[in-house]
Amino acid sequence: MSDYPNMREFYQKGLILIGENDRAALLNKSQENASLEGSTHWLIAMEGSEKQPDIFHWKVFIYPSETNRVNCYKTPYYASPHFSSIHDAINFSNELSQKAREDQLNTLE
Repeated sequence: MSDYPNMREFYQKGLILIGENDRAALLNKSQENASLEGSTHWLIAMEGSEKQPDIFHWKVFIYPSETNRVNCYKTPYYASPHFSSIHDAINFSNELSQKAREDQLNTLE
């Protein structure tokens, strides 16, 4: 992945406050990246990449962020496998949003 996501096909959801359990998991991961320590929210987004003309594959990403900026595009907290359907990616992003609201993103592998 490049330094920044593909902004042409990048769709984000509203920020979700990081819960206590997820914050502990993020801080454990932040030993590798000090810029993650100031993160207060999750940004869940879908990114599409064109594989053939008019055929996209989608990935869902979770980025640590603050209210005014994403802290690390280079290394998202989580990146899903590819989806061939935008509808499948949307459904999965909704599942991740629910996990984030329930402070359960730390259970992702």
